[in-house]
Amino acid sequence: MHKSGIVAAVLILVSVTAAKAAGVSVTERVRTYRVYGNTIQAVVRSMKQNGPRSELHGRRALGMADYRYRTQVLTKRIDGRCSVTGASVALRIFYTLPSLSKRARLSARDQNRWRSISSMIARHERRHGRYYRQFARELQRALSKMRPREDCHQIRVVERQLKARFEESNAQRNRRYDRAQYKPFNRRLKRLAPKNRRR
Repeated sequence: MHKSGIVAAVLILVSVTAAKAAGVSVTERVRTYRVYGNTIQAVVRSMKQNGPRSELHGRRALGMADYRYRTQVLTKRIDGRCSVTGASVALRIFYTLPSLSKRARLSARDQNRWRSISSMIARHERRHGRYYRQFARELQRALSKMRPREDCHQIRVVERQLKARFEESNAQRNRRYDRAQYKPFNRRLKRLAPKNRRR
């Protein structure tokens, strides 16, 4: 599940002027939350109870992908106008995924089901991560192509406008993916964890 990119970005948006800047840098971090149960059905219930809370969807999710970023835009006066000489985006991606407790006592069949479910969740969240990378690349290209302006304040105004535009585009792309995957994902989950046992 995607967490609102706009909300995430607002927390740490920083524009700085420093030494030479160009390109996109990406770091990733995986966080886990513990789930319990002696059947796959109990494990799925534990995920629904203990998973990360999605502010966007107003409920807990089985997994989460989130991001933060900061931009660096270098400017220089050339021929009396403020020109961009370099632009970079530093992107941090955070994944929150379930981790099965060592106390869980699953049958061999349910262990296989758990591996399938956890892999399915990870694949879904990694797709969001690819979209975040795409966002960073698109934003960096747009920042580096900003036209010269009369003064550098105008460059900063355009920079803020570009950030807002690409954040919204990224959020829409991730929402479309979640909507498209919602039914197929839940069908697979129900096949792997049919509601026929409680423990």
